[in-house]
Amino acid sequence: MINLNEALDALAGLSTEDALIALNVLENDRKQKNFARYWSSDTSADYQFFFDRIEEDFSRFTKDIKIYSLLGGNRSSKTERGAFIAVAWLLGKEYFRDEPSWRYVKHLPIPDHGCNIWAVGLDYSIIKDVIWGEKLRRGHRHPGLLPDPQDPVITNIRDSEFQVTVNVNGRSSTLTCKSAESGREKMQSASVDLVWIDEECEEDVYDELYQRTVDCGGKILLTLTPLHDVGSGARRPWVYNLHKEFKQGRDDTVFIQLSALDNPFIPEEEKVKLKLKWAGHVEERARLYGDFVQRSGLVYPQWNREKHILKRENIPPAWRRIVSIDPAATGVTAVIWAAIQPLTNNVYIYRTYYERDKIVSDHAKEILMRNGGDKIDIWLLDPFWGVARNAETHKSGLQLWKEAGINVRLAPKADDFGRAIMAEYLSATLDAAARDPKLFVMGDLPDFVDEIEGYVWDYYGKGAMKGLSKDKPMKRSDHLMNATQYLLSMKPKGSNRGAIFTHAGTNSYT
Repeated sequence: MINLNEALDALAGLSTEDALIALNVLENDRKQKNFARYWSSDTSADYQFFFDRIEEDFSRFTKDIKIYSLLGGNRSSKTERGAFIAVAWLLGKEYFRDEPSWRYVKHLPIPDHGCNIWAVGLDYSIIKDVIWGEKLRRGHRHPGLLPDPQDPVITNIRDSEFQVTVNVNGRSSTLTCKSAESGREKMQSASVDLVWIDEECEEDVYDELYQRTVDCGGKILLTLTPLHDVGSGARRPWVYNLHKEFKQGRDDTVFIQLSALDNPFIPEEEKVKLKLKWAGHVEERARLYGDFVQRSGLVYPQWNREKHILKRENIPPAWRRIVSIDPAATGVTAVIWAAIQPLTNNVYIYRTYYERDKIVSDHAKEILMRNGGDKIDIWLLDPFWGVARNAETHKSGLQLWKEAGINVRLAPKADDFGRAIMAEYLSATLDAAARDPKLFVMGDLPDFVDEIEGYVWDYYGKGAMKGLSKDKPMKRSDHLMNATQYLLSMKPKGSNRGAIFTHAGTNSYT
């Protein structure tokens, strides 16, 4: 075998052109055997924005993050990224230092000690053909991400068991692929530093995998296209629930959405075909953008973005304004601001507040600050929370809010919390002569839209009635819905003065 000095002497005897060719051959050979070190390092300017986005996304996987989730459509690179992160955990940071792909690894909270990594696919065929076969061992458009089996860092590799053990400068780690189809029993006992779950498994399998990471402070990596119906009742939508918690401020979880249309390695003509294939399909946004799918179980199927969301306009000062508060001692306190149109009594929601884990006085300060100079005619409070006594002060919720500077009054107590009334406002059945809804959202209020589009009927999770509706909404992310229902239970009336908006078509005022 030629040593380094002999190789350098040989290169020195070549012309500059031949020496560059020889170095390029050597580099390409090294790249084939150690592709993880070169992952996403193409120097083409056309791809740099994509690689910069990967680096930015990976930088959000900090040591404080327990669950790092990549939601993406088909061919959005989510599984590719998951495979790279798993291999980086296996090989350790030092393996990548001063290499082209160091830009991605340097941000990741990879332990210095050896790690136990599990890569979990939905079934045996996905493990064999995709995760182990394509991403880790053989590759497709590029070599597999695992080093060549002859590389001295590989101490043991067993294709039949989808397992590899490496030793990098004394840091010994093992990566094992497992099938979620085998059930939670096959996921017990071990401590795991990183669990990579590719596509959405059953919740009991996820729960067991989570337990594997508890004693060692391990991490969970999710890469999936969210195709399971969040309202079907056939299975608990645990990924959707995690995403809701993230949106509400859970600080140990990150969700990043990837679009297939942003992947520069997909030809533009293929992107056009993708858009045409899924246009109008219920899975369109999941397949292309990684959004959640809602096919059934909606409490308010009357909701339609095109009908109910309007451009933001200045509301005439003479319109009656009502603020409705759904408070919480712990968790989310949600507030809506609504203006009532004169004569028609249409309701326009124009502002929201959505904050968690603050005391009443702090919530009140922020709500009043957000209110600005608006003249509020009525401040409404959850009628059940308002009469409950605080355990420490023995004061009612109503008293606490009044002492905090907001002169609230209790909303009407409706048997169904105003659920049916809200449906009438969305469909305009309150007025037999009206074709248009009587409830509108003005401008971009993402918290409200997220809630109403994920507001589904609860169902039995086990037993003979598994999957059947309980005839009540699921208790998750319903805070703005409750606040709206309290307000609409009043069937509020507009004043007899002030200008009237008329809107023709969708998303516009005239």
